[in-house]
Formats: sequence, C-alpha cells, structure tokens
Amino acid sequence: MDHYVFSAIVLALILLSAALGSRVRASLADHHFSEDSLAAMRIAVGLVATLSALVLSLLISSGNSSLDLVNTALQHNSVAMIQLDRNLSEFGPSAEGLRVDIKNDYAQWISFLFSNERGTTAEAESREILASTYDIQGRIFALQTLGPSQEKLRDRAMELWDNVFAGRWLALEHRRGSIPTPLIAILVGWLVVIFGIFGFSAPRNWSMCVVFLLCALSATTAVFVVLDLDTPFQGMVNVSKTPMMDALKFIGR
Repeated sequence: MDHYVFSAIVLALILLSAALGSRVRASLADHHFSEDSLAAMRIAVGLVATLSALVLSLLISSGNSSLDLVNTALQHNSVAMIQLDRNLSEFGPSAEGLRVDIKNDYAQWISFLFSNERGTTAEAESREILASTYDIQGRIFALQTLGPSQEKLRDRAMELWDNVFAGRWLALEHRRGSIPTPLIAILVGWLVVIFGIFGFSAPRNWSMCVVFLLCALSATTAVFVVLDLDTPFQGMVNVSKTPMMDALKFIGR
C-alpha cells in the first residue's frame, strides 16, 4: 500500500478514535469523571504513550541506519563499477563488447531500483537483472589472457564484480522494506487507544478539537517517516542516485 494512503488511513483511525471517545464521554454520568478516575486514565495512557514513543524512536533510528547503509553500499558499488571498467579497458578491443553490456546492465539496474514497480513485475525484473549479472560474471571469467599480468587483471575484475553483485543484493533486500507489518499495526493500535482515551477524558470544545487534530497529524507524520525510511528507493526520503549516474557517465570512456 502507498505510504500516503496508509498514513491517511492512520490519521482517519486516530481522529475517529478521539471522536468516539468524546461521544462516549457525553453519554456517561459525571461521577465517571472524578479526579481519581481521571488520574488513573492519565497513568494508563501515559504508559501506552511511553511505549509508543520508544517503538517510534527505535523504528526511526533503524530506518535511518538502513538508509545510511544502503547509501554507503551504493557509493562503494559505483566506485567498484568504475574500477571494473578501467580494469577491463586494459584488455583492449576484446573486452569492448563486455564493457558496453556492463554499462547497459548498470543503467537497467539503476532504473529498476528507483522505479515504483511492485509485486510480481518487480520480482520478474529483478530475476532478469540478476541473471544478467551471472552471465556477465561468466564472460569476465572467460576473458582470454595474454600473460600473468592480464590474469591478475581478470582476477581483480572477478573480485570487483563479486563486490558489485553483493551491493546489488543488499539493495534488492532493502528495496522491499524490512520493518514487519504486524509491528506497524501494533503501533497504530496503540495510537488509536491513546487518542481514544484522550477524547474520553478531555472536555468537548473547539480548542481541544484543534489540539487533537494537530497531535493526530504529528503522530501520523511520525508513522509516515518510519515507512518512508524503510523504503530507501521510494518516497520523500531516499538514497541519492547521483553517484551511480556519475559512474554510469564515466563507464565506457
């Protein structure tokens, strides 16, 4: 589900919960809202709010770490691609076709990473690209060498291509996101409970309505940030493809 749609659903659930709590409050007698009752409600909602804040902070930190990891990996991957191309250029005309195919394969990979394809279409394309990766690996291994120096170049090219493959696999794993859906559902459930109790315990006036709306927007934004960080190739916060595009321009020269 799209992050914007999911966040809108979360916002609607939170506001609905607050409205329901306020509606229940209006139907109860005054003795349900004694100081002791309200104090117990504040303690209960404070506990749930603390748990929610801890989980949110952990998820945001985890998502940011994942984003940094993928960004660093792709930067190293770009450097490895340039090194590989320079290495293959030492083989002369015999490796020109391979260099062109590697450049085209890299362009296809960049396009796939930053596309919005999902489900079976994305899986099919990722398999196709990985199959091309295996094919290029075999072609590098099959390069004809003219002595020990070129054998070292070929071995180095194989090592660089292994690093490229590792970076691609890492990016592919993070493209799908790593935060479990049940954890997000639990977090949203806690937020619904919190705002339901807020609506139940707060007086009914326009000032409280504005406060509820602002708080609900803030909570929903936090959930959106978690989801956005968890998918580093889509959304507002994502990895930069500038190093990869710069490497693509340099490859084959």
